[in-house]
Amino acid sequence: MSKIHEEFQIRRKQIQKVLWITLFLNFLVAGLKLGYGHLTHTLSMIADGYHSLLDGSSNIIGLIAIALATKPADRNHPYGHRNAEAIASMFISGMLFLACYEIASSAYHRFFNHESPHVNFGSFLIMIFTMLINYGVSRYEHKQGHELGSQILTSDSAHTRSDVFASLAVIIALIGTYFKLYWLDILAASGIAIFVGYSGYQIIRESLNTLMDRIQIDPDQIKELAMAIPGVKDAHHVRSRGHSASIFMDLNIHVKPNLSLEEAHEITHQVIEKIKAEIPEVVDVVVHTEPATQNHL
Repeated sequence: MSKIHEEFQIRRKQIQKVLWITLFLNFLVAGLKLGYGHLTHTLSMIADGYHSLLDGSSNIIGLIAIALATKPADRNHPYGHRNAEAIASMFISGMLFLACYEIASSAYHRFFNHESPHVNFGSFLIMIFTMLINYGVSRYEHKQGHELGSQILTSDSAHTRSDVFASLAVIIALIGTYFKLYWLDILAASGIAIFVGYSGYQIIRESLNTLMDRIQIDPDQIKELAMAIPGVKDAHHVRSRGHSASIFMDLNIHVKPNLSLEEAHEITHQVIEKIKAEIPEVVDVVVHTEPATQNHL
C-alpha cells in the first residue's frame, strides 16, 4: 500500500467516525422536533424537523461518498476518486432545495387553512435542547472538516449550522404563537425555507468549483517557491486543480541552457519537493523544465 493511499485510509476512518456520530445526533434531533411538532401542530417546528432529518440523510450520503473518494487511483482514474465528495455535496444541496420546497408548501397551506398550533413549555424545552445539540455538532464537524480537509464534512457542517438559525426562528415563532400571533409561525417557516435554500446554493457553488477545476493556489505563490530554488531563472504557466485538501498542479520552469540533463533533473526535483513541503495539500506536481532564453538570464 502506498503512503498516500495509507494516509487516505486513515483519513477515511476519521471522517466516517465523525459522520456516524453526527448521524445519530441528527436523527435524535429530527425525531424530537417532528414528534412534538406534529403533536402540537406547530408548523415551524415540523419544518425544522424535516431540515434535521435531511441533515441525517446527508450523513448517509457522506458515508457512501467517502468510501468511494478514498479508493486508490487506478488505470481509469489516475487522479483518484476524490471528486466523489464534491458529487455527494451536490446531492446534499439537492436535498436542501427539496426541503426548501416542502417547508414553503407547508407555510402556504397553513396561511390559507388558518390551523392554530399549540404551544407549551415542552415546545420551548425541545427546541432549546435540540438547538444546543445542533450547535455542538456543527462546531465539531466544521473543526474536523478543516483538520481532515473534507469537503463532505465542511458542507455538512454548513447544513447543520443552518439548523441552529432555523431553531432560533422556531423559538421566535413559538413566542409569537404563545401570544396568539399565529402569523409569526408562518413567517418563521418561510424564513427557514429561504435560509435552507441559501445553504443549498452555497454548497452547490463550492462543489461546482471543485468539479469545474477552479484554481486552488495563487500562481504567484508557486512562482515564488520555485524561484527560491538555486538555478531556477523563471517560472510560469502555473495551474492547479482539485480540492483544497488534494491539489494537483503543473508549471514550467526555466534553467540555464548549459546545464547537464542530470543537473536540470535535480533542480526540477528540488522544485517539486519545495512545493510539497511548503503546501502539504499538494499531492502531485508536474514540472516542465525548459532552457532559459537571454531574457531570463
